[in-house]
Amino acid sequence: MKLEELERFIIAARENVARGQARRVPPERSGAAEILYREGGLTYRDSYFGQGRLLGQEIVRRAGTVVWGMNYWIVLADLPLPGGELASFLQRAQLERYRQRRLLGSYSWQERLLRYEDHNEGDLDKFQGDVHIFYQDRSVYHMRYCGGRLR
Repeated sequence: MKLEELERFIIAARENVARGQARRVPPERSGAAEILYREGGLTYRDSYFGQGRLLGQEIVRRAGTVVWGMNYWIVLADLPLPGGELASFLQRAQLERYRQRRLLGSYSWQERLLRYEDHNEGDLDKFQGDVHIFYQDRSVYHMRYCGGRLR
């Protein structure tokens, strides 16, 4: 599978998740929340545990075989703003990124007192990075992630 095809699919899947158009499904692992998106012979599954601290994994399958994955760990600070406001900001920042058809590479987006920053290295074959959301220069959201193609 070409990296360009994989990137296009992951962006489409994440866009659908961010818009609430992907569907929640019964989890493959007990206690997890899972979201599924399908297109052609490709399947994207985001599976995570927790709320204020989340541990998750995104998997892409082609014809049932796992071809790509990403693990992530998210920590939310005590929020000086309503949780719904942070979630809404995160959704808008991600949708703007996907509108630009960008998956990896440094990315920053700001709206009023909130700033989204993603710094990473590598490509879809092998990558790692960190996302922070700052509220008045105070980190209120941190996600560490890594992943790549499986062989």
